[in-house]
Amino acid sequence: FGVNGATLQVVDSIVRRILPPQQLPKLLVLADGARALNSGRPDLTFSAITSSEGYRQLARGSFLIRTNQLDSPTPKESAKNPISSATELVHNLEQSQAQVQQLLSQKLVDSSATYKKRDQLKGFLRSIANPSAPVATDSPHTATQDKPTTEDAQLTAGSKAPSDFQPNGFLPIDIRFNPDTYFQKHAKVSGYYDSDYQDFKLTGEQTVALKNLIEFSKVRNINLVFVNMPLTVDYLDPVRTGYEQEFRQYMEQLASQTGLIFRDNSLLWPQARESFSDPSHLNRYGAVAVSKRLAQDPMIPWPVKK
Repeated sequence: FGVNGATLQVVDSIVRRILPPQQLPKLLVLADGARALNSGRPDLTFSAITSSEGYRQLARGSFLIRTNQLDSPTPKESAKNPISSATELVHNLEQSQAQVQQLLSQKLVDSSATYKKRDQLKGFLRSIANPSAPVATDSPHTATQDKPTTEDAQLTAGSKAPSDFQPNGFLPIDIRFNPDTYFQKHAKVSGYYDSDYQDFKLTGEQTVALKNLIEFSKVRNINLVFVNMPLTVDYLDPVRTGYEQEFRQYMEQLASQTGLIFRDNSLLWPQARESFSDPSHLNRYGAVAVSKRLAQDPMIPWPVKK
C-alpha cells in the first residue's frame, strides 16, 4: 500500500484499524525513512485521513459498503466528479476483482492526464480521499514551475496510456535524476529549510504509532521489517546527514529492544543517480533494484509457500 506522504501514523491506521483480520499479511515491510518518523512536523496526510467521512464511519464502527443505498450518478456527474466516479465503481463490485481494478486504473488516468507534476498528482489523489482538505505539497526540495519541463512532458506522456498505471494504482516513473539539469529547474534547498525535517524529533506521535505497530505485529505473529530507503549524495547535505545518523541509531536501538527487523539501505547507492527520479525518490529502475535486493536479503523472513 503506497500512500503519498505516508507517516507511521498512516501505516499504523491501515494495519491495525482498516485491514480486516483475514487480510493481514504474514510479513510487513515498511519501506520509508527518517521523514516518516519525524513527530516534529505537521502530519498532513494523517490529518486528511482522520478528517474524512470514511474515517469517521470507521471510528463509529459503521464503515460498510451497501451498494443498494447508493444512487447511481448520471454520466455527466461521473465525468466531472471523482467522487461520483468512485461511487460508480462501488456499483460495479459484482464484477471480478480484475475488472474493478482495470476500471479504477482507467479513471485515474482520465482524471490525472492534466496533472503534469508529481505534487499535482498527489493533490489530485488527496482531493479524492478528502475533498474538503486543504491542498498542500510536501516536496520542499522542488520549486513550482509554470512552464512544462522535460520531466513533466515524460510524466504527462506516460500518464495518458492506461497501461502505464498498474492495476494496483502504481505509476512507474522513467525519469532519471541528473543534477546538472535538475537544479537548473528546481531550487536546491538546504536541510536547514527542509520541512520534512522540521523540528526533527524521534519521540512523539509517530514513535508511538511505530511501537503500537510493533506490539500489534507480535500479538498477530506478523514479521515486521523497516527498510530505510536509498538517498542520493545530492540530498544528503551535512544537516540531513546528521538527522539520518540520529534516525539510524534510534532504529538500531529499537530493533535490539523489540525484535523489529531494521535494514538500512540509505547509503546503498549515493552516487547511482540513474536509479532516482529526484534527489530523494527512486524511479522505476531503482524500485526494481531495491525489490530484488530485499527478496535476496537473508535477514528478512520471507514466507515459504508449501
